[in-house]
Amino acid sequence: MELQSEIYQSRRQLKLSQADLAERMGVSEATINQWEQGEKYPTVENLIDLSNIFEITLDQLIRGTEQTVHNKEMTQQHLNGWDFLARYWWLIFAVGGFLFWILSRFS
Repeated sequence: MELQSEIYQSRRQLKLSQADLAERMGVSEATINQWEQGEKYPTVENLIDLSNIFEITLDQLIRGTEQTVHNKEMTQQHLNGWDFLARYWWLIFAVGGFLFWILSRFS
């Protein structure tokens, strides 16, 4: 989803008119209309204000919620055995040391 669609959809979800959003943002209604039409783009400060009003991250606002969901799916891949060992090799030494200590204590 593009930025202008995200602004429009988020505004509609909050049941805000363009005038209501413009008042909260401190800009004109025409400016909100231009953002939603893709004629102009908000400044960084306005993007931050929009994300705060819509209660979404800047990433969700700029890239769209669909893109964010796709990225979450990509990062939630399961580790195979070798990847697990590569990431948590230190755990083997910690558990092994603990077991050695336990066995030496009761032997």
